[in-house]
Amino acid sequence: MPDILHEVTIEGSPDAVYAALTKNQGLASWWTTRTRNAKPAVGAVPEFEFPDGMVFKMEITALEPGRTVHWKPLQGAPDWPGTRVTWDLVAVDGGTKLLFGHRDYASYGGSFANVSYNWAWFLTSLKQYIETGSGTPV
Repeated sequence: MPDILHEVTIEGSPDAVYAALTKNQGLASWWTTRTRNAKPAVGAVPEFEFPDGMVFKMEITALEPGRTVHWKPLQGAPDWPGTRVTWDLVAVDGGTKLLFGHRDYASYGGSFANVSYNWAWFLTSLKQYIETGSGTPV
């Protein structure tokens, strides 16, 4: 099964990155300003609305503060059911190495390439948010 994989080093603590991945304010500051119901709790289902009206719902399936955030897409893009979104954080000198994965795509077709590009763009926004206090959410 194809996976989208990205790695980025962020000048910020794993705890700061974890908060940006698990709380409304953090997610709204780098992904979409229309973030609802985000909280660091396994089983929580945050919602992310985009300007085109598409709403993504992600079930939080695994959490380890400062280390791991895993999501199961429940609603959103047509080829996301059955995929997993993983965020693994590793403390490094000067910050955090973020190992991102959007895993278990059925194929490299469909929206795979576009989604990979979009995740890279939003990971840059996350990095900017942690390092400067201002990301580029939609």
